[in-house]
Amino acid sequence: KQWYQRRVAITAGETNGPKLMEIDPSGTARGFYGCAVGKGKQNAKTEIEKLDLSNMTCKELVKEVAKVIYSVHDEVKDKHFELELSWIGKETGGTHQIVPQDIFNEAKTYAEEALNDSDDEDTDM
Repeated sequence: KQWYQRRVAITAGETNGPKLMEIDPSGTARGFYGCAVGKGKQNAKTEIEKLDLSNMTCKELVKEVAKVIYSVHDEVKDKHFELELSWIGKETGGTHQIVPQDIFNEAKTYAEEALNDSDDEDTDM
């Protein structure tokens, strides 16, 4: 048999606020302010750790997460991806929801512009 190693990220609304948990292949669960799973997760985790997550609004976090996703994606090695964003918090009444289209568009534009600015800095050298 071939075993697949999978990580799962779970969000939940609790009485004392939303929770984010990651469960690894061994069954170990850990709580996070932000985590990443899948291809490029280590680079994404590094970028997420640089953010002051506990002092940012959900709207700010959505923009930064979109930027992280774009920044760790390698256009040469990786397949095309479609950005999908969801959230849980005060803005959603504690329920997990897809990010509203206007906020999604703002985050996607922010991420793409940051990536283009980064590419411009690389070509200037």
